[in-house]
Amino acid sequence: MKLVPTDPPGRSSRKAKRFAQDMRELRTQGYTFEAIRMALAAVGVHVSNATVQREVARVTKAASSAQGACSGVRPDELPSLPNQPQVSAAPPPTTAPQSPQVASVEPDIRSGKEIAEAFASSRITNPLARARLNAKDPS
Repeated sequence: MKLVPTDPPGRSSRKAKRFAQDMRELRTQGYTFEAIRMALAAVGVHVSNATVQREVARVTKAASSAQGACSGVRPDELPSLPNQPQVSAAPPPTTAPQSPQVASVEPDIRSGKEIAEAFASSRITNPLARARLNAKDPS
């Protein structure tokens, strides 16, 4: 026996979930979240603007991650959606990319307790003593 759910994936209490793809299409056509919310209200789904934004973001994220994962293309290399302004990318580098320089970091051989003691010894934690030192030293 094969189970076939009737609802789309996700929490069943999400009212606008069934219209997520339609909301995304409306958004790519240039409609505002308020206009999409009013369209949903016209069909009997009363939600807030935040819900519309969240559903559009979910379906857009799912679509872009599925598109990028399937094609092996980075998300910034994906073709833009219709009715969206084209963003010109920087021209490709003409030289071979250089490897980033890695700074050599010497490991600290002191224990955590020794590091903490060295830090605390150079700090004045008493606010009265700190105020007295600040009053004497005008610089």
